[in-house]
Amino acid sequence: MRYRRGWIVLAALAVLTPLGIIAAGGAWGEWDIDGVRERAGFAPRGMAETGAAPESPFNDYTVPGLEGGFGRESLAAVITAFLGAGATALIAWGVARIAKHGRIS
Repeated sequence: MRYRRGWIVLAALAVLTPLGIIAAGGAWGEWDIDGVRERAGFAPRGMAETGAAPESPFNDYTVPGLEGGFGRESLAAVITAFLGAGATALIAWGVARIAKHGRIS
């Protein structure tokens, strides 16, 4: 497998995602408009106009049925990390395939 080392690193990072649950403060870049304004000194025009970011299918890294308790929340974080990484890899693969072949086939 050509990208084996990259997949192993990606899997290791996904498994380490529960560390974010015990980390002090919030996750980098997951701020509401007030958090952006506080850190950047201004709010981007589009964000100021809408007032919020789009909703996520897994808000706060939760999976239905896995709420409550550190172990369950950790498992949910790992599951959502793999889903997000998988979706990103699939989209990148699709874009690369279209760019290479100039069509969808």
